[in-house]
Amino acid sequence: MVLVALALLSVILEIVLLDANQSVYAASAQATQLRLQCAAEAGISEGILSLQDKRPERRWPVDGTPRTVVYDGVSVTVSVTSENGKIDLNAANRSLVFGLFTAAGLDQTDSNTLTDRVLDWREASIFKRLNGAKAPDYQAAGLPYGPRGGPFQSIGELKLVLGMTPQLYAVLEPGITVYNVLPEPISQDAPPIVLRAAGMSEPAISAIMAARARGGVAPAAFAYGRGTISLIPGLPGTVFTVAASATDGNVTVVRRSIIRFTGSPLDPTWIMSTY
Repeated sequence: MVLVALALLSVILEIVLLDANQSVYAASAQATQLRLQCAAEAGISEGILSLQDKRPERRWPVDGTPRTVVYDGVSVTVSVTSENGKIDLNAANRSLVFGLFTAAGLDQTDSNTLTDRVLDWREASIFKRLNGAKAPDYQAAGLPYGPRGGPFQSIGELKLVLGMTPQLYAVLEPGITVYNVLPEPISQDAPPIVLRAAGMSEPAISAIMAARARGGVAPAAFAYGRGTISLIPGLPGTVFTVAASATDGNVTVVRRSIIRFTGSPLDPTWIMSTY
């Protein structure tokens, strides 16, 4: 009886110790996650503040160029991207949307088809384009929805367009937006896929990217048309995506915020989206 009792106590003790170890591990993992989350959010805050610096040389590039900062021993990679350098799914004309798909590697036939379907998605007309798609086409494809018949509400909505694939969307994502409402992107801050969509040659794109890497493209202004809009504090209407990735060992936390400058000193920025 004594031996049995001792054996039972031994088993109970092992269970208690195992449970305690698991609790300590879980608490440690949660602490690491929280620490990385705070570091990533600090990176986003610093990126936003840099855009409001009155000293042009202190403002961060807004073409998505990453930079590394360290908070409390945590390495954080932060990038700031101007939405003005992307193709607006609601404002771009047919030629630019077609160029976007060809820049992503589609042939002329597939580019024409998806271009017509994007335009059909964002317009209320019941008539479809030659290669487009309206509600009956989505139903015929077995989908429980049809085109919005209005502006895209987010870039993720592009995934719903008939014929869009996850692989293609991943290629397009860096170059699309619904926030700049410009018929043409601002080339100074445009990612390579947008420059290709606009018809720029590969040598010219390589030269631009090399200049950005050297810091040769001024981050303090947007060149658009014949004029230049200085990137000053509170630039009304300008939207940026600030992304931060914090890493510690095998754990990584990524945060993104899309912000709009309002021009109001009392409420200078709006958070359009954060995830």
